Amino acid sequence: MHYALVFYPEVDRLLVDDIRRRHDPTVDLIEPHVTVLFPVPERVGEENLAAHVDGALQNQAPFDVDLGGFHRSPDHWLFLLLQKGNRAVKKLYSALYTGLLAEFRRDDLEFIPHLGLGLFLKEGATYNWNDPRSYDLDLESCQAVQREVEARGAGWNSVVDTLHLVHIPDEVLEWATGRRQSFPMTSRAGEVRQFHLREGSSPDSIVPL
Repeated sequence: MHYALVFYPEVDRLLVDDIRRRHDPTVDLIEPHVTVLFPVPERVGEENLAAHVDGALQNQAPFDVDLGGFHRSPDHWLFLLLQKGNRAVKKLYSALYTGLLAEFRRDDLEFIPHLGLGLFLKEGATYNWNDPRSYDLDLESCQAVQREVEARGAGWNSVVDTLHLVHIPDEVLEWATGRRQSFPMTSRAGEVRQFHLREGSSPDSIVPL
């Protein structure tokens, strides 16, 4: 089992759920979300992790996010980006990957806060987030979804006041790293704890980038 930390922004669920149902194998694993801490193994310990997260969040006030704009990741996901709130999420990310979690920080990868809309692989391709192949991209389908969202208009805004620690089954990570060809469709992310951001705290007091 692994732990991850996410928040759930408000979006057009009819549109996003329909797109994810067609293109995102993780649609039943977890609701539309933005990840702040990517999966870390359970060996870190739930209580230790919870105390670390609580410490990283102790000076973070609730903050606004606006979703809009796109990014296609090297491993062929289409991301919906944060047009507002991006700086706050990056600061949280930086604060979390210290101390207990410093060994898990990936300085070789740029952290781009996002909501995943779908994974666009050609039929028969195997997903591996560490070793993507450019020729596996289904560019036509990816561009079609981007046009679909643009036609409806994103610009969804919400206030982030709660973060959720969830557990991710090991078989999901096996799929993500290419050790399992098909996504484990019965896997579900389970809620572990919630962390409520503190009114009156300063959003600029988080460890800087």
